[in-house]
Amino acid sequence: MKLSEQIDRYIVEKRYRLINSVILWQGDPMAQTMSGADSVGGEVLAENYYNGCTVESRGVMRSVMKSVLSAAVGIACRQGKLTDLDTKVATYLEPFREGRDPLHRVITVRHLLTMTSGIYWNGGVHYHCPMMEQLRRSKDWVSYVADCAVTDIPGTKWNYKEFDMILLAAVLEKACGDLFDFIERELYEPLGIRSGRWFRSPDGVYYSVADNEANEAPSNLTARELLAIGRLYLQGGVYNGRRILSEDYIRESTRPYREPNYGYLWWCGPDWYSAMGFGGQRITVFPEKGVVAVVQATPTPSGKAYDDMVFEILSNL
Repeated sequence: MKLSEQIDRYIVEKRYRLINSVILWQGDPMAQTMSGADSVGGEVLAENYYNGCTVESRGVMRSVMKSVLSAAVGIACRQGKLTDLDTKVATYLEPFREGRDPLHRVITVRHLLTMTSGIYWNGGVHYHCPMMEQLRRSKDWVSYVADCAVTDIPGTKWNYKEFDMILLAAVLEKACGDLFDFIERELYEPLGIRSGRWFRSPDGVYYSVADNEANEAPSNLTARELLAIGRLYLQGGVYNGRRILSEDYIRESTRPYREPNYGYLWWCGPDWYSAMGFGGQRITVFPEKGVVAVVQATPTPSGKAYDDMVFEILSNL
């Protein structure tokens, strides 16, 4: 039975009616990019679409975009726009220099990348987050976050929160200029990705989902565009012969930091790492197998995930 047929059967058996696309791609795991070339002989093992979706369909991204922000940090470091991940956030963001909290001057870019800023956060239920709703009513997002207490010493406790992403985007804006233009020029265009301009807060912070969290956010990407991001990481930071990220940054990004299975905005497993978004969005890279798996789905309030499908299908490769 062909792999695409196995995926069809698995989805039917599990009644995964909300899955919209699945791609499995495999390159040569031994052809990693110490030489600066893409992995050789890559091929699409399966590419399936459901619910009327096609190769042109743009799926919801959600927190997959956190991993895109991580890539932007890596590019900025490689270009010298960010000199050190341990640079203090206060270097770039004035509200964090004002002494509203004595620990503000301790928070670094690395703390934001690893969700260990220590800033108070109550995530609510899934995407129904009162703290984000209050933030959206503010005209100055960075100042709003700076008004929140720092309840843990930065770097000591992991807490998955949007505030760290907002601050990271604000830092990148200061370091790199217009953040969307930077990502489009340095990441999206080399990978052949097309995206609408992200939502921007009144104080100029880019946030990669729509203002109302709608499924039709301008940041939505196709399954093949997600595959390109996964391939960039599998190939050690090189795509179509162009180096975009350093191998060292990718290696560091995709291994656990403070939390047992979280790196620099990538989820980490024993032989895989993933960019994951609410409702089943996923780019998963299996370096030893040379495989990239992409799943897109329609999210629901229940927050379904389809991790089992990716690992079950790949177990037979």
